[in-house]
Amino acid sequence: MRRTTLISLVPLAVLILVSIAAPAEPRDEAVEHTVTVDGITRKYLVFVPKGFEKPLPVVLAFHGGGSNARQMERYTRFNDLAAKEGFLVVYPEAVDGNWNDGRGIAGVRSQQENIYDVKFVRTILDRISKVRRIDRSRVFCTGISNGAFMSHRLATEASDLITAIAPVVGGMAPSMAKQFHPTYPVSILIIQGDADPLVPIRGGMVGFPRGRKRGLVVSTEETISLYLRRNGNQGDPTVTTLDRDEKDGTSVEIRKYPDGPGGVKTQVYIVRNGGHTWAGRPLYLPEMLIGKATQEFSATEVIWEFFKSCPPSQAQPRSENRR
Repeated sequence: MRRTTLISLVPLAVLILVSIAAPAEPRDEAVEHTVTVDGITRKYLVFVPKGFEKPLPVVLAFHGGGSNARQMERYTRFNDLAAKEGFLVVYPEAVDGNWNDGRGIAGVRSQQENIYDVKFVRTILDRISKVRRIDRSRVFCTGISNGAFMSHRLATEASDLITAIAPVVGGMAPSMAKQFHPTYPVSILIIQGDADPLVPIRGGMVGFPRGRKRGLVVSTEETISLYLRRNGNQGDPTVTTLDRDEKDGTSVEIRKYPDGPGGVKTQVYIVRNGGHTWAGRPLYLPEMLIGKATQEFSATEVIWEFFKSCPPSQAQPRSENRR
């Protein structure tokens, strides 16, 4: 009885809540901004590295359900990497903690009111481009769980804006899979645990078995197939295994498919025995609830290395030089 009660309380707060266990803060925090979109005042954070004159690539980092922009910033530690590598990081914040990713979950305001988060993202980038030199041909997005679902929605509906995505432990809503016909190719890196108790790798119902259900997700393999077809990645992937940490109980299968036309990329990291976590970071809830956190690689570092390798967008000019 005690176990059931605990599990029943977790999904709303955890899908996918990050940073409950407060990790060390980055050296410099992003600056908070607000913008009104469709009558709703929205918040987002922007981290701009110092000392770079060239137009900067942009990484959009979407928090999980029930979390917020500041927690995503502190948990992923993109700021430290951005300061070294020279890219701008944006942490958007969802209405009432949840993105409208297409699942249509009852009781989730953004999904029940059909709040158009894609418009929110477009508005953010338009505002930033008026005051910062950004490279509009290199706009990337990543996210954890609900934020990963949102990344797939952006690839589906905003391929003119998004160059590449890197969804982490979160898949594609069936409604997005049905309409997945991006105008332009979007490179993708998928990071998914095969023992994720919340977002099943084989598809189906999202959420804990005894908890509140959180909509449906298509299988990871189906999602990969959608991108392979759209991106024109033909041929078998190069497959390698990563198993450097004997103590974490996980290993990683890495698939890198041949590049498609123009160099568009499709890559997959399957974390064997991995849970609902951000690779390389500590658990934010007990392992019995969210599974194992792999220490085989840093998701933050691997995601940026992937983004750096992607060709520029076929839809956007190479840079935005307005100040």
